[in-house]
Amino acid sequence: MKSSGRRLPLVAPVAALALAVAGVGGTAGTADAAAAPRPPRGDAVVHATPSLMAPKTAVSAAAATPAAAKLSLKGQYQATNYNCVPTSASMSLSTFGVSVGQSSLAAQMGTTAADGTSGNQALPVMDRYADPLGYSYGFANASTASTMMSQVAYDVGVLKRAPVLGVWMEKLPWNSGMSGSKVGHAIVAYGYDSGAGTITVWDPWKATGGSHTITAAKLAADMQPGGMFKVTGHTDADLSSLGDLSGDGTADLAGVDRATGKLWLYPGPTAAAADRRLIGTGGWNGMTELTGVGDLTGDGKPDLIAVRKSDGTLWLYPGGANALGSPVKIGNGGWNGMKDLTGIGDLTGDGKADLIAAETSDGTLWLYPGGTKALGSRIKIGNSGWNGMAKLTGVGDLTGDGKPDLIAVKTSDGTLWAYPGASKALGSRKQLGSGWGGIRSLTYTGDITGDGVSDLIGVQSDTGVMYVYAGRATGFAARQQLTSGWNG
Repeated sequence: MKSSGRRLPLVAPVAALALAVAGVGGTAGTADAAAAPRPPRGDAVVHATPSLMAPKTAVSAAAATPAAAKLSLKGQYQATNYNCVPTSASMSLSTFGVSVGQSSLAAQMGTTAADGTSGNQALPVMDRYADPLGYSYGFANASTASTMMSQVAYDVGVLKRAPVLGVWMEKLPWNSGMSGSKVGHAIVAYGYDSGAGTITVWDPWKATGGSHTITAAKLAADMQPGGMFKVTGHTDADLSSLGDLSGDGTADLAGVDRATGKLWLYPGPTAAAADRRLIGTGGWNGMTELTGVGDLTGDGKPDLIAVRKSDGTLWLYPGGANALGSPVKIGNGGWNGMKDLTGIGDLTGDGKADLIAAETSDGTLWLYPGGTKALGSRIKIGNSGWNGMAKLTGVGDLTGDGKPDLIAVKTSDGTLWAYPGASKALGSRKQLGSGWGGIRSLTYTGDITGDGVSDLIGVQSDTGVMYVYAGRATGFAARQQLTSGWNG
């Protein structure tokens, strides 16, 4: 058996998740240890970096936070001396309704007996599961009793999610007498009582762990710097490029506020929250897969389509002046079995904008020709394997052949690929860059940078910072920060 002393060297992914942009080129279940492993040696050294963006918890949600709360959590014990991070991640993800075991997570995170799991190995893997559900994990400091309580209370009491905490194992009261200094370890917080000033945690170390209640002050004192895997909700659910609804000649964005269900129009080119306009008063968190699809109504205004979660029907919302018209059903049930719907422009050559979507069950990619307030019979343009790609985004003509192209991120390694458009088909792909796994809400929009070329935007999941990637003839330039505050 290996010592647990190398469990959680937390390093915030400032460098690890930074984008490198180039030109175009599980199983459910847990495993318990058969017997309590021997005590750790205490040889972990942690060099943590704080989150890039201060958490918004205390300001944005204090009034909505209950005085006490506790989640229903099935506790797990780590199967090895070095599996605390995958085990804690498995418990945390279970509060999202995600069932994935510690062994599967350990494999995805690259956990080893020699080095355990670093924070920047764990975070992207956890976000692969959380991001599609409208949430992200990000590193945060919880070094005082007040910050510890406010952040746990927000995650547990408001979001109903259990954050992972990176602690010094030997400092925990139930490990008193343990030898060693700065033994990196991961536990989960799943309850709190703000009146009593206490936090309830689950420690996956079988010898001394299980459920424990500890004061927020003591837990904060036991934390590694920047060691909280804090959960935040996305404020940019189903962010989509919509075309020019504001009438100023620049493309606009539309996005759903996850918490309120309101639909907002963000006028181009800055997409600043201060300038946003309400175009849907509520209920939009009952829709998904929002995407601008061009003008299907023939009135010269860009339209929006969306899938209703409850029954899988597809709806067309005609564009108006800073508004949307009455919806028209253009697809019967079954669209909740499709993912990554994106407007692609005209691939069929009939002058109408088309739609692309991947089938979740078998990974086939389909083209849906645009019609008049309708979609035509679908055409298969990609065989199985597209369920291994994500963030499909229709873009302009990167290849210079007059056809719109598609970009997508490979989920297993975060590489970004361009697929040239052809006649009712896609050509051979070319890699654009790597490191895109930590970026969500990829949206091709108008010219934000002022160089006459349409650009790409994306939000870094752990920080909520939105970046713009300037369009180039064969890809995208290095990113520039556009705005912040897209986590909350």
